[in-house]
Amino acid sequence: MTSQTCNRVALALEQLEMALDAFLERHRFASAITLASAAERVLAQALRNNGQQAVLDWKFDATDLAHTKLHGRPLDPTAFDDAENLVANVVRYFDKADAPDFEADLEEAACWMLVRACENAHRLGLTVQGFDAFNDWFYEHVVGLMRSVP
Repeated sequence: MTSQTCNRVALALEQLEMALDAFLERHRFASAITLASAAERVLAQALRNNGQQAVLDWKFDATDLAHTKLHGRPLDPTAFDDAENLVANVVRYFDKADAPDFEADLEEAACWMLVRACENAHRLGLTVQGFDAFNDWFYEHVVGLMRSVP
């Protein structure tokens, strides 16, 4: 084996494409969550490094605005991040104090992690193989519309 120079964004794109395959073709939602979460974090940092806003940062800003108006105090960024990444963190980490079983909708968690990762990739101008199939799945299963193919 030989050491080589690796590009984080290219590897994140590979992880995202594998996550889409795990989700759509294999219905392996925990794997999709883990891969998409890793990709989402790297792509988000690449956006920040380019002076652009990552999806989770945008979502925090929008949620914080509403939270502040409703509750008169800003939203705690750590609590927000923990809530947004709850299932991804439970799937990836298992400490002595944690129960081995947990309740979650893995398909839903994988779906929304894929949405975040794909949007970050698109904001970076990347082409994501498998995105069109995921987009079609999303419209059918989440939005509730069948898309006609021209």
